[in-house]
Amino acid sequence: MIGVNVLPQSYIRAKKRASRLRGWLIAVTVVTFASAFPVGFDVFKAAKASTVENELKPLRSQLTGTKNKLSESLSMVTDLRQRLSRADAIRSKRPWKNLMATLTAKMPQEVWLTSLESYDHAPKATVRRAATKEEEKSDTIELEGPAGLRLTGFALEHEQLLAFMAALNDGVLFNRVDMVKSGQVPLADGVAVRFVLECTW
Repeated sequence: MIGVNVLPQSYIRAKKRASRLRGWLIAVTVVTFASAFPVGFDVFKAAKASTVENELKPLRSQLTGTKNKLSESLSMVTDLRQRLSRADAIRSKRPWKNLMATLTAKMPQEVWLTSLESYDHAPKATVRRAATKEEEKSDTIELEGPAGLRLTGFALEHEQLLAFMAALNDGVLFNRVDMVKSGQVPLADGVAVRFVLECTW
């Protein structure tokens, strides 16, 4: 006996439609996954970058603090070098304590001082030249010492004043002693000689 089973056309069409739908769903799934992969990767990278950024924040803060401390240290070193240079320059000048003792020893009893001050030479007109590279790099500070002393005081007589000038002008303490001003002025019951001397090293 021969049996023939003829499937309805609607069943065949439904089966084909289901097959196409499965293929479409598979294609959509593949495309969706493929599209979502870069987005997911970008999200992962963004999350990783955020984590790294959070880790870098304290390091950047420490680096800024270290740079500030380094800048302060360099500034302090520069200041100390300048102070040492000034101290060396000042120490190289004349010992003022000994100078006062020498002046007192050379001063006659009839002469006394009312003021003592250092003075400088008048500035000379010079042509300014450009500093060399070695001079620009140098940290040494050069101080110009005073040219000498200006002594102001009184003497009872001109003779005592001249004797005082001769004692100072011995070539040991000063190279030259000049009388800038002198004149008699009233003093107590008589007169005295008021003088101004400039003593050059």
